Amino acid sequence: MKFWKVAAASTVPLLMTACNGSNDSSSGSMTYDFIVPQMNSQRSYAETIIDNSNNSIKEMYSETVTAVNSDNSYVLLQEGTTGSNLVNGTSYSIPTETVDVNDQGRDTSYSYTNAAGAAETCTYSPYGPGPAYPLSVGGTWTTNYTVTCGTATPVNHTQTGAVVDVESVTVPAGTFTAVKLQSTDVWTDVNGTTITQTAFNWRDVDTTFSVQRTITRAYSGTLPTNGYEVTAQVVLQSTN
Repeated sequence: MKFWKVAAASTVPLLMTACNGSNDSSSGSMTYDFIVPQMNSQRSYAETIIDNSNNSIKEMYSETVTAVNSDNSYVLLQEGTTGSNLVNGTSYSIPTETVDVNDQGRDTSYSYTNAAGAAETCTYSPYGPGPAYPLSVGGTWTTNYTVTCGTATPVNHTQTGAVVDVESVTVPAGTFTAVKLQSTDVWTDVNGTTITQTAFNWRDVDTTFSVQRTITRAYSGTLPTNGYEVTAQVVLQSTN
């Protein structure tokens, strides 16, 4: 899985326009339902990572919907387009991955070819991070999940989040009305490093994909021996 993916997109990914949502007249709140993405739809993203030595690493990637199932789950193909960058002893790259996503836009697994050339699958249990739908401003969520890659020890995650607002966001792909999500995800990796990841994610109300994400990571416990990511920004470049 792409290192910065929450949730999307992935992560974590997903909403209706106001005219397709339901307006609760008793509370004055608008709700936004999950939308199944269109087969063969594609988004291209630019990502800028800042590491602990203030180096800037730029990457590009695309996500294409390659299957939509009868139960509204779907499959994404993620492909990096900028190769690998070696900075401070750490290789930054976006591998080609096949990502399975459930009917709530939460990742359930992803598969890729590892550094040894072998196929590997990572599985989320019960599913990856992100809110349950429908969404409304002021709503919150907590998700406890594990990620297991091959025969490695499962890594436990806890994510808390909130639906902050609906905002207009302008990126290279255009101007979008987007639901703003805020989340904090905490886990300890196999090396004893505890990562606290705080993210803001703006999601277009007309599609299932992220328009913009900003991510900050704090580290404690056993710090990485090489360079490591501190912040990242992911911005939608184009759609088709």
